[in-house]
Amino acid sequence: MNEPKAPFAEEVQTLKRNQQELRQLLLEEQDTLRDLAQRLWSQQEAERARFSQELHDGVGQLLTALTRRLEQSSGEFEGAEALSELAAQALADVRQLSRLMRPRILDDLGLAAALQWLVRSLCESEPLQVDLQIDIEEEPTNHLAILVFRIAQEALTNAVRHAQASHISVYASRVGDTLRLDVIDNGHGFELKAITPGVGLASMRDRAAAFAAELEIESRPGGGCHLSLLVLL
Repeated sequence: MNEPKAPFAEEVQTLKRNQQELRQLLLEEQDTLRDLAQRLWSQQEAERARFSQELHDGVGQLLTALTRRLEQSSGEFEGAEALSELAAQALADVRQLSRLMRPRILDDLGLAAALQWLVRSLCESEPLQVDLQIDIEEEPTNHLAILVFRIAQEALTNAVRHAQASHISVYASRVGDTLRLDVIDNGHGFELKAITPGVGLASMRDRAAAFAAELEIESRPGGGCHLSLLVLL
């Protein structure tokens, strides 16, 4: 009596091949989606740079001229000095917005200097304590430097403006091919499930995912927030 063949042997092999092909297709689609997301963020950064330059060259120059004219007219009519102060404040705000839209220091001096400038810009005029430690000797590629800078910017903005933190710690370091950023605050905290898609912290998740970076957020109401970003270079 002949030995029976293994049941469905050919079908099992076919199923395995199909699964392998499907897995490969999924990986290729993930790579394609990630590439599209990176292009989208890069295009957004290019628009930020263009708008920043327009603010500086257009509105900034007009406000500069207005400020000088009002300073020259001081005493010629009532209220000139007050208007001059308002124009000077508007000029300072426009310059600050222009820098935050696309900080030239990131291109000129690198990520470490840009992070130091960012902390000063957002925190020095606030009633809070900041611990800043940066150890980045070798500069990452431009698009990854922008990734780290934007996530640090969003995290600090949330801590200062929304969480009303009194203490913020910022740590950034590079070890070999790994770049890590930690932003820790003692603010109000929040419920992670309440994050609105496409806004704030959820947007940071999207940006990190586009560059295959790991983003972890730990927070609870009244317990502050700890944001950690891990980037493979």
